[in-house]
Amino acid sequence: MYLVYSFYTILFLYWTVNKAQCLSSPIQPFSEYESAIELEPNMIDLHWTANEEEIVFELHMKTLGWIALGLRGGMRGADIGVGWISDGKIHFEDRFATGFITPIIDNTTTDWFALNGKEENGWTAIQFKRKVDTCDPMDVAIKFGTNTLIYAYGLEDPNPNINYHETRRGSRILPLINYSNPPPESKFGSLEKYEFRFDNTNYFETKNVRFCSIFNALSNYIFEN
Repeated sequence: MYLVYSFYTILFLYWTVNKAQCLSSPIQPFSEYESAIELEPNMIDLHWTANEEEIVFELHMKTLGWIALGLRGGMRGADIGVGWISDGKIHFEDRFATGFITPIIDNTTTDWFALNGKEENGWTAIQFKRKVDTCDPMDVAIKFGTNTLIYAYGLEDPNPNINYHETRRGSRILPLINYSNPPPESKFGSLEKYEFRFDNTNYFETKNVRFCSIFNALSNYIFEN
């Protein structure tokens, strides 16, 4: 079966993921990771390692309150893990956002699990994991390619409810899973190749860089399904 698609433009997205194991945070990561990135300078670091079954995150934020990481591009329908440290103990919750209100506790299955956590020098670091696809209707599956992450933090621990984060939030599009078995080059041998390049561009080795540009594309592409 062949499907014909018409594309008028292609949005080409390029990013770099810092491989450093220690970025802004003064806290040493609990493990070594495949990938790490500074989500906000001197404020938020994220480390992760993933395979086809499971992903392990480690989130560092410059706060002694609650910290959160979620999947999806906005609040409505987001799958969120919220954690904090109180009296030296890790507290971690699997939550689901129904809209622009406090995310509710996931009442189906618990799929975010804390592994380690600590507070140090005004920072909170929590290591946690979840399956790539939990088959839970209140969870968002992690897919190959890019995923949209949302994050936020509070200045205090929940007591008992999560206090509003106000402007302390953000989002980032990241490739979380690498292809472990990419298709062989021979599969694409009969296809024409097009390269999209940025000329005269400075590359910053110690920073996360995202470039966007729009290119005119051929009017018709044929994809085999």
